[in-house]
Amino acid sequence: FVALGVFALSVIIGSLLLVVLLGGNLADGIPAQYTFITYMVQMLPVIIFIAIRRRSLGLGCGMKLGAGKVNPPLVLWGLLLVLIAGVVIEPLLATMPEESLDALEGAIGSGGWALATTTLCAPILEEILFRGQILGSCRERFGKFWAVIISALFFALAHFSVPQQLVNAFVVGLILGYIYVRTGSLLAVIIIHAINNGIAFVTMELSSDTADMTLREVIASDTIYWIVYGGCVAVFLLAMVNVWRT
Repeated sequence: FVALGVFALSVIIGSLLLVVLLGGNLADGIPAQYTFITYMVQMLPVIIFIAIRRRSLGLGCGMKLGAGKVNPPLVLWGLLLVLIAGVVIEPLLATMPEESLDALEGAIGSGGWALATTTLCAPILEEILFRGQILGSCRERFGKFWAVIISALFFALAHFSVPQQLVNAFVVGLILGYIYVRTGSLLAVIIIHAINNGIAFVTMELSSDTADMTLREVIASDTIYWIVYGGCVAVFLLAMVNVWRT
């Protein structure tokens, strides 16, 4: 909870820095390079704080990649699980206001800076914080099951600005947390996180008109939609079984 307080303070400082960089003018959107800077300001202090605290307790800094523990088949099944999860929970997400998705797209921006933030910095820093440090610390006290739940909850809270993203982040956090517990490899979940973000970013860049549309809105026919949805649920369950077996 102290770390959560540090994170909240970092978010406030990052937001104030953004206002200063923009000269108080938020109406014209946020340049992607400013988003990159404020994101780093918000994430690095809490990661450094937890690393210092963990080392003082003899737990290590929580940043060990575990590259030798990467299991390629598990990474592929885990990636499929993360990608298809967004479709499976879509009926729930569809009940939430769509205006927030437009705001999210404007906040991320486009171009090289936005690409670096979403596909490089976010996967690395967020996996270090939420899986390597928070999940790792909670596992020492509460065991694996509750550590996965708690880390997924914190991961969701970090995406609180958009309701759809909050719910999706919780589900994704559960999947990544489980894979991290089973492999002990931060690199494995970083790879899954990076590819997932990359696909979302490219989708937004190439089809900005439909990027914030649900699958049901894209598929005009309800009958076809529910057939596709049923297929996605079947693939999701298959991926779950194979993640567990692998």
